[in-house]
Amino acid sequence: MASDAMGGGWTFVPLIYLSSLLLHVLLPARTVSGYCCDNTTFQPLQYRLNGVFVLAVVIVGFVVLLPSSVQQALYNDNSSALASANAFGLAASFYFFFRKAAPERYARCVTIDQLKDKSQLRLALPTPSSPVVFFLGREWNPRFGSVDVKMFLYVVGAVMLQCNIISAAIVQRAAWNGQTSNAMAVYLGCFTWFIVEYMCGEQVHLYTYDLFAEKLGFKLAWGCLVFYPFFYPIGSHALAKATRDISPSVAISIAALYFAGWLITRGANLQKYFYRTNPSSSTCFFGLIPQQVVPGTRILCSGFWGLARHFNYLGEIVQAIALALPGTLVADTGLEAALPWLYPIYYVGLFVTRQMDDDAVCKLKYGDKWDEYCARVPYRIVPWIY
Repeated sequence: MASDAMGGGWTFVPLIYLSSLLLHVLLPARTVSGYCCDNTTFQPLQYRLNGVFVLAVVIVGFVVLLPSSVQQALYNDNSSALASANAFGLAASFYFFFRKAAPERYARCVTIDQLKDKSQLRLALPTPSSPVVFFLGREWNPRFGSVDVKMFLYVVGAVMLQCNIISAAIVQRAAWNGQTSNAMAVYLGCFTWFIVEYMCGEQVHLYTYDLFAEKLGFKLAWGCLVFYPFFYPIGSHALAKATRDISPSVAISIAALYFAGWLITRGANLQKYFYRTNPSSSTCFFGLIPQQVVPGTRILCSGFWGLARHFNYLGEIVQAIALALPGTLVADTGLEAALPWLYPIYYVGLFVTRQMDDDAVCKLKYGDKWDEYCARVPYRIVPWIY
């Protein structure tokens, strides 16, 4: 069989990871200045962005060039693929742990908004224990030539995630005599939108938490190579095996819920991006939303950021709930119905704890001004509830 010749899941992962790296290096790219700066020279880091092209080439090759038996092998031999990805994730984590690098000078990656007032920069705390360094990392933005490791990890994780979902969809389609179920269609459509839109908006993500507030260790390296592409699509397993389906109206309702969450997340993140790239503007979104800040600070307190202090997290959770519904509604067993909910449950745990950390950092940074913002915007994530 073709899948035997390919070696199943064991060889799929290195093939996809290596091809993604080569395409990232070789394909044309936009070069843009980032929000993060070099912690020594204070110059904005330059990024080559071509994730959407890498994704397109790999996925077209996966769907068009490979026979169906090979495409299905990624899902059918998913345990081997997971083991292979795990080997890559651990190898990358240990490499960046043992790699010789100059100690970081500051407690957070230097960003362009700090350059006018370097008194904001806090020196790094004493080096924590080795297990903590292994998990959280020791470098902010490691690079190999023009390849920014963090941004590449996000690209390759997205490519692997899309391949996993497509493989599950092909397995379901084969079991249903060439028909794609409504449940799988809405799941595949929403997740594909999630991935493609993320790749198209790479420049916006240069201004997000992971880039300037987290170092590269096990959490990010293993997370992007293993957790992101193999845990996020956990809802696809029930869909690939299901013998039932949902009605078109239910599928449309799920899509509507998903895009409601997407509008919250993308709207909030874009509002912050517009402010960081053009702080002198008094409005955004064609003048529809005022850009107001707490006086004397850069803390947005209008629009999305006037509804809750971390309103974007709510949108992420709503999207995850929508993606859990198709598998739950068609699952053949109770366990298969429960598994898709691990994804939104993970998001709740992730974002509630991150919100607590964010608030503690902002309180330390802004002092009484943060208290003023909390008085204006009392809700943390969910307006009128939490």
